[in-house]
Amino acid sequence: MPQGPCLELGSGTGLFSPTLTAVVPQVISVDLSMRMLQQAHGRSAWRARADASRLPLPDASVTAVAAIDMLLFPAETARVLAPGGVLLWINQLGSDGPLHLPAVTVAAALPGTWQATEPKAGWGSWAVLRRIG
Repeated sequence: MPQGPCLELGSGTGLFSPTLTAVVPQVISVDLSMRMLQQAHGRSAWRARADASRLPLPDASVTAVAAIDMLLFPAETARVLAPGGVLLWINQLGSDGPLHLPAVTVAAALPGTWQATEPKAGWGSWAVLRRIG
């Protein structure tokens, strides 16, 4: 995992925030719902209400973006991700999940050229995507 902050998109109640924090020194958890962020109290030190289509972060400011069962916002994800950074695209229910997109589809939607690795994890799926070039 690259060094630097990780942006957790659609963090909800913060269920995965502690797992990310165990690997990345700083996790910025964002969700559109203030109620979800309030329920996440204590799970993430940095929580903010934000719309993933217009993130309140500077260009190239995070080294990882974690999108767990989240809608894809390709332009904003690419904008805030630093060179050499990674997008973690996770679908807990794999192809049975309502927000599932295969890694190849995610890579095609992101601006630029991306390399994707997509192993399986039980019934779920996850992918690591890195911009190349």
